[in-house]
Amino acid sequence: MKRLWQAAIEARENGIRENDLFFDVASTSSPYGEATVKNAYTPFGPIEGSVAVNPYYSYQSIFDHIIKPGKIPELTRYLCDLILHHLWKVDAFSGMDLEAFYVRFLEEDIVAGAFGPEIPLEDFTDKEIRRIAYFYLRLCRTGDYERCFCDVLRSFYQNSWINAREDGSIVLILNHDLSSKEERKVFALQSIFLQAGRICKVFWDIPPGIVECEETTIGNFVLF
Repeated sequence: MKRLWQAAIEARENGIRENDLFFDVASTSSPYGEATVKNAYTPFGPIEGSVAVNPYYSYQSIFDHIIKPGKIPELTRYLCDLILHHLWKVDAFSGMDLEAFYVRFLEEDIVAGAFGPEIPLEDFTDKEIRRIAYFYLRLCRTGDYERCFCDVLRSFYQNSWINAREDGSIVLILNHDLSSKEERKVFALQSIFLQAGRICKVFWDIPPGIVECEETTIGNFVLF
């Protein structure tokens, strides 16, 4: 058994969208916990999720006036679902520091399309969008485009090498498998965190080395 906010986050991480999450007030509830996730998966993937809730575990003063133990009318179940959708967010936000609170709001703006087509949302996971929101908040506070870009890129590609050259250009060696999806993600990060016109050369699997050397004891190298 979990707390309400823990069950809601678990369902979201399993691919359940907020609008497909239903908080079902159980007619009979366990006294040892507040919520448990049900129906998080279907044969066709995660489409709809249900969270069974004991409304008296933390919110007795609210639900005592709305429901009575035993059979709960259908309309009342949907009213409770609306209330619990609000309560789990309040509960989740209450333990955050101010920065995490801002990051959550910025994350919601990104998902709502505040950055427009620069972020192909289907290419990023929820955790990656939260990471973008965190570094963008830092960018707003510091104005250090280059540092924030390097830091967010390293958080996505931990084996990457980043070289800021004297002429103002940036060379990225990502050491990551190339795919169209990853290309779109890197371009999105460039669009968000680098100033317009900043030259950025991206290489996926070519380490630095010596020009026109066909082979060394540890492979082929190219020097820029």
